[in-house]
Amino acid sequence: MQNAYSPIVFYNHGQRLRCLMADNQPWFVARDYARLIGVDDAREMLQALEPFEKRQVLLRYTDSFHEEVDAISDAGAYKALFRFGLVEHDAIGRWLAEVLVPTLHDYHRDPGAEPRRAFLHWDDHPINVLKWQREVWVAWRDLPLLMKESQEAQP
Repeated sequence: MQNAYSPIVFYNHGQRLRCLMADNQPWFVARDYARLIGVDDAREMLQALEPFEKRQVLLRYTDSFHEEVDAISDAGAYKALFRFGLVEHDAIGRWLAEVLVPTLHDYHRDPGAEPRRAFLHWDDHPINVLKWQREVWVAWRDLPLLMKESQEAQP
């Protein structure tokens, strides 16, 4: 059995849009999205998308209630909006880009991936650094100290 996803539900002008994150990418329930952009039948919209822009997913509402639905990626959503949307749906594109996609990423952000302050001890001097994205980041103001120390250590 495939993974079941708990949807996050958004509303735009009274229209429901169920969303989820799968493989760290935002996906939208095709039927909800089609209604949102004024497409009567989601199948027509799905046929216009590439295979990588659509997939079937299992939504989990409770332990005993699941629903299999067609979903479209964020790229598929923009493509469908461009192809099937009306001029007045310009606001939906902005809503996708400015609210939905960032919010979905925020819901699924790994807390360990957040930047955090740390100290690096260099030649008995503590230097403030930032640990982020599995890298150590040094402030510009501390870089000359590191460069000077490393040049003095070279023969």
